[in-house]
Amino acid sequence: MIRSHGSRQRLRGFTLIELLVVIAIIAILIALLLPAVQQAREAARRTECKNKLKQLGIAMHNHHDVYREFPRNYTQVGGNAWEALSLNYYLLPFLEQNNLYEQGEANKTWGFIHGTVMKTDLAAFHCPSAPEPGDQTSTWGGPGTNYAWCTGSSSQTVWAGNAFNGAVAYQHDRKLSDITDGTSNTLLASEILSGSSSSGSSGIYPYDVFYTNNGLFNSIADKNFPTQAELTAIGQAAQDSPSGVRHNNGTMWGWYAAAQSTFTAAAPPNWQYPTAGGDCCPGGAHDWGTGIIPPRSLHPGGVNAVLADGSVRFITDNITLLTWQLLGNRQDGEVLGEY
Repeated sequence: MIRSHGSRQRLRGFTLIELLVVIAIIAILIALLLPAVQQAREAARRTECKNKLKQLGIAMHNHHDVYREFPRNYTQVGGNAWEALSLNYYLLPFLEQNNLYEQGEANKTWGFIHGTVMKTDLAAFHCPSAPEPGDQTSTWGGPGTNYAWCTGSSSQTVWAGNAFNGAVAYQHDRKLSDITDGTSNTLLASEILSGSSSSGSSGIYPYDVFYTNNGLFNSIADKNFPTQAELTAIGQAAQDSPSGVRHNNGTMWGWYAAAQSTFTAAAPPNWQYPTAGGDCCPGGAHDWGTGIIPPRSLHPGGVNAVLADGSVRFITDNITLLTWQLLGNRQDGEVLGEY
């Protein structure tokens, strides 16, 4: 007698080889998709960064509308020269931080400003692509900033008096009329990275400030336009940090010191060498007279920058040195190259 199996058939599962093939296909698809997701996220972060720079530019213009000038980047509030404020403090009312500004004005001492106002974490000063500073609680640490103001193409910093050729100076209040090259041809602000706050004597590129000495800086023939060879000599010397390093740059948005609230356009964005200083400083990075402090970011290929007319541009790392220096200089009278 013939036995009938009916219409039902035995179900068969995946073999091990088939399962491995499926897993491999899924892994390949994820590998193909992940870079696109990361690129989309970075594009969104870069757009947010641009918007923050735009707001900083508007704040500067609103300050100029009220007071007929941009604020200087140095206002001493304590007994020591380094107990001083950056211009960011005077932008607080124009960045929806009037309450914080009023607190500072009511208690305008170095102790209160340094211990309370500067320690306040403000989203307006943070780029979403940049890491947070590691040093946030020490005397010379703080919540961080990723935006800084351009003092020009010179290798001089902080104590250059009226020699700064940028839109912002330390001891002088600049006006729009001082920007004789035109506001659309002059840098106002760009990006910086906070220091690594690592321990020890070794610096971490591109985050920390590496110190040489003033010798190579003093030998620059034209301080307003350091040549490629002069910059390379400084950068190569700085790599060995013969005079030490500082890890707390870019940590205190309210402090005047260079690499905290200003940068120079002497070297191009994301310079291949470390941010370099001459003779070092009483409090941290960076209260000194000379330095190469280029803007830096973790955006692939360049940095965001706001020009003196309030427009925001993405400036690539491969901009020519001279074009970049001319862009930082408010009064060179030269025609800009393409960028």
